[in-house]
Amino acid sequence: MMGEKIDIVVCTDKWYVMPTGVMMYSVCVNNQDSDITFHIIVDESVTLESKDNLKNTVERFGNKRVVFYEINSHLIDNYPTRKEKITITQAAYYRLFLTDIITPNINKVLYLDGDTIVRHSLTSLWETDLSGYALAAVTDMSSGKIEYYNRLRYPIELGYFNSGVLLINLDWWRKNSAVSLFMEYIKKYYERIKFQDQDVLNAVFLNQVLFLPVTYNFQHGFLKKIPDYDYWKYEKEVEKARKDPVIVHYTLGKPWEKTVPDFHPFESTFTKYQKQTIWRNCKKIDRRSTISKIRFFIGQILRHFGLRQRSKTNIYIDVLPVD
Repeated sequence: MMGEKIDIVVCTDKWYVMPTGVMMYSVCVNNQDSDITFHIIVDESVTLESKDNLKNTVERFGNKRVVFYEINSHLIDNYPTRKEKITITQAAYYRLFLTDIITPNINKVLYLDGDTIVRHSLTSLWETDLSGYALAAVTDMSSGKIEYYNRLRYPIELGYFNSGVLLINLDWWRKNSAVSLFMEYIKKYYERIKFQDQDVLNAVFLNQVLFLPVTYNFQHGFLKKIPDYDYWKYEKEVEKARKDPVIVHYTLGKPWEKTVPDFHPFESTFTKYQKQTIWRNCKKIDRRSTISKIRFFIGQILRHFGLRQRSKTNIYIDVLPVD
């Protein structure tokens, strides 16, 4: 018996092909009864071989399919970016153009970042009622930081969501010309934008967002000893999600990247699914700049001779891996 029909959007460039493929595989494994179409937005950096790998990863499941949409990366050349934040690519902006890309007969989509892993069924999330809302999302792990609201200039009471998992009401976006709203905001408030598309979506959809349970976008900040969100508001919800999240979001400590940040407590969750894909033997991606590599090498020498501390204090609470 065929299950729910779900349309999922992912955006990737060459840097995120592997983790995106692993994420898609995790969706398929844990939603085998659902009829899923993956709408994959890519730019010219994604090779034909990479596309074939993504396609073959999901189409081995009988009721899963892939549709590719190519976008010109130069479209966003002049958009605000954080040069030092290499874990966030400019491909993050591609989701802003969904109504110009996805066919009009599709009225809603579930957007998933390539640095997520889906552990359970998406049916309950997909069936969320979006009537009157532009989208549904989970609060950001740093939503308690007043500087976010001071920078974007709106009250902290309205909240700030993470854009890694979005249930999007495309009908609302089309009716209200969302793309024009995004472009107008970027042009008018360019200097306010620090977290790329996420800032734009939060500022434009101030009163049109439905906040979802934390379990649907469990970010690393919900595992930190010192939280940057409204702890008392989300305490019980976070404690429950820590034990069995539906979607794990590797906002820091990405298991596939050769970086310095702290080891992610749920790294084994990603590895579990990676081992079942064509990318099982992939080496860790190293996107550090030459200067960063040199600094790390020098740091290693200093630590070897006891001239620098070996490691920082672990930022995470003690928690068991979820897989």
